[in-house]
Amino acid sequence: MSTRTQLKNHQEIRVIFQRMALEIAESFADHGDLYFVAINERGMSIALELNHELDRILPDCNISLGNVHASEDYKWEGILPNMVAMSTPVIIVDDVIHSGGTAMQVLVDLYEHGFEIIRTAFLAQREHRDYPIQANFVGVSIATTLQEHVFFNNEDPGDLKLYLI
Repeated sequence: MSTRTQLKNHQEIRVIFQRMALEIAESFADHGDLYFVAINERGMSIALELNHELDRILPDCNISLGNVHASEDYKWEGILPNMVAMSTPVIIVDDVIHSGGTAMQVLVDLYEHGFEIIRTAFLAQREHRDYPIQANFVGVSIATTLQEHVFFNNEDPGDLKLYLI
């Protein structure tokens, strides 16, 4: 039987989103456009939260949202890469970086589309990765064993939680 330890509660996660948005704003304050590429449903949840915070911080910045379902049939939704200028900074957004394989797949796809600036944002970063993905904007870094997993529970948007399982 696996145990579940809560790492972050709703209020702590809200503060993390605010900090991450400030870090993104600091890095891209001189850009008028950003392109968030969310990985799966949980990544989109985080991208929407970051978008909401950035609307407050950088009201003149236009943020486009795309979503790739990498765990299914690698299907794109929303704003597609070919609908965005290649000079627009891209931020790949996901809940947790585990092995880095999914983020690497999306990064390679965006690189092949010709984007010049690609960064990543993760709510949680595990220290064990198989792929050389750098996490640029990170909510929390967690040292785990290979058997442990980090899970972002966003089923209730009013009660977000981050668990170690």
